[in-house]
Amino acid sequence: MPYDLSRLDLLLVEADPGMQATWRSLFVGLGIRRPLCVPGTAQAWTALANPIADATTGGKIDVMICRWELPGFGADGAEDGLAFARRLRQDPASPNPFLPIIIATASVTRDRVRAALDAGVNEILVLPPSARALETRLREIIERPRTFVRGESYFGPDRRRQARADYPGPFRRGDDRRRR
Repeated sequence: MPYDLSRLDLLLVEADPGMQATWRSLFVGLGIRRPLCVPGTAQAWTALANPIADATTGGKIDVMICRWELPGFGADGAEDGLAFARRLRQDPASPNPFLPIIIATASVTRDRVRAALDAGVNEILVLPPSARALETRLREIIERPRTFVRGESYFGPDRRRQARADYPGPFRRGDDRRRR
């Protein structure tokens, strides 16, 4: 039986109407009743900044799924999904810097995974999306939320999935030193 996601208020940033339909189908299958779908980052910022104005959600957004490759990137100040995630985390005027973010992309390489993690993304979802992969990412966010870390050039969820007892490198965080 699928995980109960019926009370999850989700924001989808996807410009392609066909992909929006695919996402909506997945959401229905997972029991997500009130997804808010917007075509770009400007609309997403507005929806996050003014959640009460949007009757689709209950006045809050619990998680955002954002397409990495958004059309219009670079034109008229438009940004791709990764730049949007970075801005959401780092901008002092951010409406929700702690919002869990899933970035969706068809192209996954080690460098792109590193770039996504460095931008403050919680999870990466490979396109085309499957119900199982989407549910896994959502469960990870719900059941195992990561603490947020602030550094000189980074703010976002702790990029480490787990602490490894056999890790030979330096422990740079104060809580790491206390746990040893």
